[in-house]
Amino acid sequence: MPTLLACIYKQLSTGVSCRDVEDWAASLIPASDSFHSGDDFCEARKRLPEAVFESAFEHTWRSAPISSIWLVDGTGLSLPRSAANFSAFGRPHGKARMPNARLLLFSDAQSGAVTRADIVGCHEGEMRQFLRCLPTIPPGTTLVADRQFGSYLAFHEMSRLGIFAVTRLNSSRRPVSVQRLSEGDEIHVWKKPRSGSSAFADKVRELPLFQHVRVVRHRLVRKGYRPVVIELASNLLDATKWPADKLVELYALRWRIENDIRDLKLKHGLSMLTCKSEDTVRKEVWSALIAYNCVKVMQAKTGQCPRELSHERSRTIMLEGCSQMARALTSCLPMLFRNLLKSLAQSRIKRQERPPCPRALVRNTNADYPFLYRTRKEWYIHYLAA
Repeated sequence: MPTLLACIYKQLSTGVSCRDVEDWAASLIPASDSFHSGDDFCEARKRLPEAVFESAFEHTWRSAPISSIWLVDGTGLSLPRSAANFSAFGRPHGKARMPNARLLLFSDAQSGAVTRADIVGCHEGEMRQFLRCLPTIPPGTTLVADRQFGSYLAFHEMSRLGIFAVTRLNSSRRPVSVQRLSEGDEIHVWKKPRSGSSAFADKVRELPLFQHVRVVRHRLVRKGYRPVVIELASNLLDATKWPADKLVELYALRWRIENDIRDLKLKHGLSMLTCKSEDTVRKEVWSALIAYNCVKVMQAKTGQCPRELSHERSRTIMLEGCSQMARALTSCLPMLFRNLLKSLAQSRIKRQERPPCPRALVRNTNADYPFLYRTRKEWYIHYLAA
């Protein structure tokens, strides 16, 4: 347990080295007890089985309020240069100087807690990771993902397992027939792709020849942004229970997982990992996911939606609160914990309205947009006056 807590502390803090973790652990040990500095933390992390990290990760996401809507996305991880990392994870291309790993994440749309994760080398595709994780997802869950997870094989596997999905439609997909439900809402019949053109030839051969998929086209208009037409694919075929506007609202939640990945990389040390072997790299990633989920669990304990609270401010408040509780009397811990929850509840994200901008160019007068003959400040003053 002390080693696991030290790993979580390292990923919960930014810019903390292994020696800093040892100093932090030494500060919590009474002066009468012996403590050996040096490589104690690294050696203890090597001895700790990976199953301990996976069990702690499962405990954290089960402690958070989990909804039936999950978001899916993948990202790359940069690793230190070492022979073990090159051998285990590989490099993305021949001229790459750093080894890379691939991380696939499933996060809850409401609480933001990461519920599933898969770590592989950079040469294994995200679709293979996705298909490997599907059997572990509870039936009835709705997945929101990008177009790379909206293939014929993925939709068949999700429908077989009782999992629903809303993804972007691949523009190259050509249906066999179309049944129109309403304006911009159709049922398409897809034909099975040729097995020779798929990386999963054995699985494609066993698929049925045709599959029904619902396709929704919607023109998205947002203040301060250009209108855009999005095309969605889903296996939610009941238009009465799931109207087209509801599918668009579900897909609008997908960007939240991009923010989750940003927080993991910038606030929990996944932008550049520090371990030089496959075993310790995986443990470092699990530690970051556990630390991230701990923040989400504490945010949920305030009674507010974790998505409405600042992750960075909550992380800082938790570190300060834990430092106070580590040195406080046992009788003061309940009061400090209540104060911690009150501080977390006040870390709300202020809604920011995007200011209007001129649809004009400062340079390149030959473009389709008009030329801006004044400064943006002058244009903004004229806009407010009008």
